[in-house]
Parts: sequence; C-alpha cells; structure tokens
Amino acid sequence: MINRRPYIAETAVKPGCAVVQGKADNGVKTPGAKGEGDFIGIYSFEANEEKAVGEPIGIALHGVVKALTGGNVSAGKKAMLKADASGTLTVLPETSGKYSVVGTFLESGFSGDYVDVLIERGAVAV
Repeated sequence: MINRRPYIAETAVKPGCAVVQGKADNGVKTPGAKGEGDFIGIYSFEANEEKAVGEPIGIALHGVVKALTGGNVSAGKKAMLKADASGTLTVLPETSGKYSVVGTFLESGFSGDYVDVLIERGAVAV
C-alpha cells in the first residue's frame, strides 16, 4: 500500500524524484545542491508529468514506488539522496560516515532508470 499526501511544489519536480520539506508546512522541493534537506517522500514516476512551482503534487510517503536513479544501483542496497539537487537516489557509499537512508532498492538498475524502492527512513553509520 502506498500512502500519498498532497503538497504544493516549491520547485519544479520530475517524476520519480525525491523531495524534501519546503519553507511552508505544506510545501516540498527538490534537495539542495549537495542533496541536503529533510526527506519527505517520492513523487512517483507513474504521475508522468513534471510539476511546476506552485502546482499541487501527490507525494508517496510510505510503500513501494518507482524512483529515478542517479547512479548504478543494486537490489537490496540502501538508498539515499544523491549529493546534488536532482532528487535522484543512489546507493549508500562504502566511505566511513553517517548517512540518511530514504529506502531500500528492490530492483537493480543503471543511472537514469526507474526502479522499485521501498520507502523507509533512517540513519546508518558506515
């Protein structure tokens, strides 16, 4: 089951991209230039249209959704926001550090593919 909630886009958002909390309580936007922001959910690719600033947008908060990859990914690996403003997802690096996790990849794929991701928030130390 996918739980969706309506928001207002504060930046343009492409289908399959993750969003973070915007300035307004009911606003979402793409992550900052280094992938920063408080993860809210994913604008599922099934929507099939980019949302512009000010448009209503349904964001998947829980469940399995198709998400856009920002690099090569493998099923079973933890997903995190790519360190750019794209809103795409990438695998957790092997470099030591603390990372915010947004889900688990359920399918493998290459950069630019849409793959199934189970949304689950958390933090991981490597």
